[in-house]
Amino acid sequence: MRRSLPWVVCVALLAGVLASGCGTTTDENASLAATKLHGSKARIKIYRTQELASSGVAASVKVDGRQLASLGVGGSTLLDVSAGSHKISIEGGMHPNAYVITLQAKPGMLYALEISPRSEAVVAGMFGLVGMMVEASVNENGGPFQVRVAEANPLNR
Repeated sequence: MRRSLPWVVCVALLAGVLASGCGTTTDENASLAATKLHGSKARIKIYRTQELASSGVAASVKVDGRQLASLGVGGSTLLDVSAGSHKISIEGGMHPNAYVITLQAKPGMLYALEISPRSEAVVAGMFGLVGMMVEASVNENGGPFQVRVAEANPLNR
């Protein structure tokens, strides 16, 4: 019984590391939430769900090609953007693809974008690099994560 104790501790530590993920788990740019939206701007809140699938991988968030954040499980960030079309890209780990959407931002709106694991990528990842490459060749819009517009509401400020 005493011999198994080190193994239990190692497994518990490993599980904690994998569950924490890399990247932030707190609100980035939280002070922006208290500021007023100016001119023809829109506000985007991007958050990652609490799901454990892909929890060991940080979700790398790019807006219009610019690196915005690296989000761990439960992490979020805020950004004010000009009205118009914006390319939102989510990448993660060693997966060769990214999940990309285009957001048509309207002035005075608050958009909540939700990042969650893609089940196809999780299954493909079980087969290692070969599985990821096959999954990437089949799905142009891929990667370990997906992103969707969860809410779009006028920002009352």
